[in-house]
Amino acid sequence: MTETWIVFKADSTNSPGWEERKLMPSEALTELLAEEWDCSGQLPQVGDRLREYSNLEDPANGITHGRDGDWIVTRIHQFSSFDTDSRIVVCYCQYQPISPDWEPLERGLPADEMLQAIEVS
Repeated sequence: MTETWIVFKADSTNSPGWEERKLMPSEALTELLAEEWDCSGQLPQVGDRLREYSNLEDPANGITHGRDGDWIVTRIHQFSSFDTDSRIVVCYCQYQPISPDWEPLERGLPADEMLQAIEVS
């Protein structure tokens, strides 16, 4: 199984929103927008948008909605390890705002209900 670290970064430090892109705890400016790990092999493509998630009614209490974000992948660089089955994918992104189209996220059963369902069967 190939494990892939995917890094999304702004094309430039001067890209819009630079004031909010700070590393914690140093608060140094960064071009990093997001990162994720993937084992599915389905890598981002040029033209993909980063997803954004929020709780529209209670922002401090988890997430309830998702949408395509304002950052779009414009180019991709891939790096592979010769020693392991790992790779790094760097997705360079440009800020291209779109109208927010928030969609409710479908949730599964809470963990206690799933465990009860297993015990019954």
